[in-house]
Amino acid sequence: MTSTPPLQSIVTTVTLTVLAIAGLATACRSAEPTTAPAPLAAHVFECDGGSRFVLARADGSAPAGEAVDLILPDRRIRLPRVVAASGVHYAAGGVSVWTKGRDGTLELDGRVSRCVENRRRSIAEDARARGVELRASGNEPGWVFELLADRMVFVEGYGAQRITVPRPPPQSSSTSPATVYVAVSEAHRLTVRSRPAQCVDTMSGDRHALNVEVDLDGKTYRGCGDPLYR
Repeated sequence: MTSTPPLQSIVTTVTLTVLAIAGLATACRSAEPTTAPAPLAAHVFECDGGSRFVLARADGSAPAGEAVDLILPDRRIRLPRVVAASGVHYAAGGVSVWTKGRDGTLELDGRVSRCVENRRRSIAEDARARGVELRASGNEPGWVFELLADRMVFVEGYGAQRITVPRPPPQSSSTSPATVYVAVSEAHRLTVRSRPAQCVDTMSGDRHALNVEVDLDGKTYRGCGDPLYR
């Protein structure tokens, strides 16, 4: 005759099984990237009347978030943060900038302008502020490539994979307008080809100055890019 396990033993076994499955699920989730994108170091706003300004993170002489640099075509002004009922407000010496989300207001030389952030230009200005000389991106899967003075950075899958390698010398040919970088490390081989030609982003429709092809360990990514001249 087969004996039936006591009810308490059955409950204990089920409980342990559920806890083990929950622990496994938690471990799987923790393997995914959890770092949020860093806030941009600069934001570009375009205003009515065709004017434009940049709000850049102030250098280390001011506490984080307590001041910004307002960059205009003819000058750069440090503005401290002041109290605001909503949004974020910076003002000094008759110059005032208020932002909330992508909307903004600029008060300058007695004139008030309503402005909207241009996200694409903000991303480029942020990269320029970080010393990026060339930035490219593509879709399906999403990826970003940045060329800096001392390194190349490739990010795939919206942060799922990030590869950083020392910047190699560029390779060029008199018979081709393309510039090629080939970096080989112990773990990866990264080849980047950029060619001057109008390139249209397949999702946004934005136009860029370069066709860019990235090959990472035999997998090819194609997209568009721009040189970020200072």
